Amino acid sequence: MKAKHYKTLKDEYINHITEYVKQAGGLFPHISIFAEPKDKKDDKPALIHIPIPDEYIENEESKDEFVDEILPKIAKEVNQMFNVYGIAWSSEAWMRTANKDSDIQDYKSLPKKEVIFINIESIDKSECVMYNIKRFGKQVNSDGDLIDNIELTKSRMSGGVQNVGGRFSGLLKYFKKGGTND
Repeated sequence: MKAKHYKTLKDEYINHITEYVKQAGGLFPHISIFAEPKDKKDDKPALIHIPIPDEYIENEESKDEFVDEILPKIAKEVNQMFNVYGIAWSSEAWMRTANKDSDIQDYKSLPKKEVIFINIESIDKSECVMYNIKRFGKQVNSDGDLIDNIELTKSRMSGGVQNVGGRFSGLLKYFKKGGTND
């Protein structure tokens, strides 16, 4: 995938996610894959969304099960049809921050804020984009559903090359190794 195609796809993805959050009143956890079809008849880049069912987000064990057992199977299937260039993990999250010089005895004592977390890892680099969430009660959307009225503001912590950790980072390796986690 050419860098300009990837950048366009990535920018469209981020715009789509932020608009979706505002229209739906939230975001379901999911992984998105930036890829090119192996069948050269179709030269358009592909964006593959993989929703993560709630039962795999409930606790530490179920998250590990998704990453260690389910994701390699998905990677194997995807790799049969696509050349993977990058992967994104997006979700709502709670974030706590402190100054790097702070002496923190209990991280739970730090104030927390709600964010949309978009971690994007490509062959060339990794980056993290975050949006602060402000909720202003409820509203009715165009489908007649009652949803959260959300405003997003880009976090100062967004952008650039980031060393983001956690079980849902570093997932590109599954797609580069043909679906194995060795």
